[in-house]
Amino acid sequence: MSEAQDRYLAEIRDDCRMPLGTGIEFVSLDLEDGPSVRLVARYRLDETDWTTTAIGETVVAAHADLRTRLLLDRVRLGFTALTEPGHARRGGTSTSVR
Repeated sequence: MSEAQDRYLAEIRDDCRMPLGTGIEFVSLDLEDGPSVRLVARYRLDETDWTTTAIGETVVAAHADLRTRLLLDRVRLGFTALTEPGHARRGGTSTSVR
């Protein structure tokens, strides 16, 4: 990976922390190149690990989709914690393909 790609990936990591909000620790972000670009974000709520994957034709498209996925995950986790205490801590995976 080039230095420019490393810097952009670091910017994506920083940008993806915001939609998760407080109480959720951003653990890692991986970039997988292939026919499509795939971004895999891993984060933790309390002691439970979660994974969200976004796929796009470009890194920019995958980044935009990842932000949307993370925002939806944050809403889902918050709603689940309110309606089903303990359920949000079981972990999970969210994948989006556009």
